[in-house]
Amino acid sequence: MKKLIFRKFLLDAFFSFLVLIVSFSVIVWVIQAVNYLDFISEDGHGFKVYFLYTLFNFPKIFSKLFLISFFISLFYIITKYENNNELSIYWSVGISKINFINNILKLSILLTILQIILTSYISPKSQYTSKSFIRMSNIDFFPSLIKERKFIDTLNNLTIYVDEQSVDKKKFKNILIKDQVKGVNEYQIIIAREGEIRTANKINYLILNKGEIFTSSNNKDFSNFKFENFEFNLSNFGTKSMIIPKIQENKSSNIIKCYLNNSNIDKKFYINKNELKCYEDSKKEIIQEIFKRFYQPFFIPVLCLIACIQIIFNKFNNHHVFNKIMIFIFGFSTLFTSEILIKYTGNNLSQDLIILIFPSILFLSIYLFVLKKNYTQ
Repeated sequence: MKKLIFRKFLLDAFFSFLVLIVSFSVIVWVIQAVNYLDFISEDGHGFKVYFLYTLFNFPKIFSKLFLISFFISLFYIITKYENNNELSIYWSVGISKINFINNILKLSILLTILQIILTSYISPKSQYTSKSFIRMSNIDFFPSLIKERKFIDTLNNLTIYVDEQSVDKKKFKNILIKDQVKGVNEYQIIIAREGEIRTANKINYLILNKGEIFTSSNNKDFSNFKFENFEFNLSNFGTKSMIIPKIQENKSSNIIKCYLNNSNIDKKFYINKNELKCYEDSKKEIIQEIFKRFYQPFFIPVLCLIACIQIIFNKFNNHHVFNKIMIFIFGFSTLFTSEILIKYTGNNLSQDLIILIFPSILFLSIYLFVLKKNYTQ
């Protein structure tokens, strides 16, 4: 009987949390997706790249909203049960308030493990995958990048200028192109009277007519030749996206290896430089990223315990509403504190250790308060 009653509450709490976090995540995801429309209008990527990029950013949003969604949903479900006098059923069948709270804490521990998996593996992996679509993408909407009488340098190692552009944005007049793909001191400048974008085998080509190519090598040797028709392959150029993934896009194993390498231990771990450039200067960022992934989830049991303080207070007390408001504010203050503390990590070891044990101290303090309050009642 008791197990069935517990199961009902825990399922209600879990589904309430699930509905809330999915709703919040979808709203934020849609807002971000609108902001990412620049990938098409300004960076020239196709709708497929845009969709995949935004889609794989969803786990990051989901993990960011995990703590706040859990606290609000648990606070709400306890309030709902209390207002409907459903909690009285638990006390009437011999379930103590502490036993009830302990069972909710078990759910919070499971969610803590889930959040660690999200922040340490799924979210970084999805962010890396989303950025890889940008890094490996051809410029599908190249015509949208071109603006009349403006130097466009959105593409890496390429600057282009056109005097006139057709209505369909595929034909140009009086074209100037600087192609520096060969190196810093080696480039070519192409001038053409006319040009047209054509696509063959999903590759964009700029067909230039009646022009001249000027080539420079080491800023010393110049050569030039005229042409009637010239085919310029645009697939060789990509946007100025970062080639090396950011720290938050890296595998947790790389992050930990970098931290250990910066900790002056004898053994040095291998890190692929194409994945993460590990320098002494990045030590603070690395530590903060570790705390984000493995430390912040441990505030979930703390938030669970804060929401459960409602159970200890008598609903017929004159200060019941005030107590609920203070509990809710306390929960949000804890959420805010969890974010702020991470900003102060990475400065020195003793400070990091104090921050590290803070959730445990807070949890024990609240739990002792709950035990004392329950005992006095």
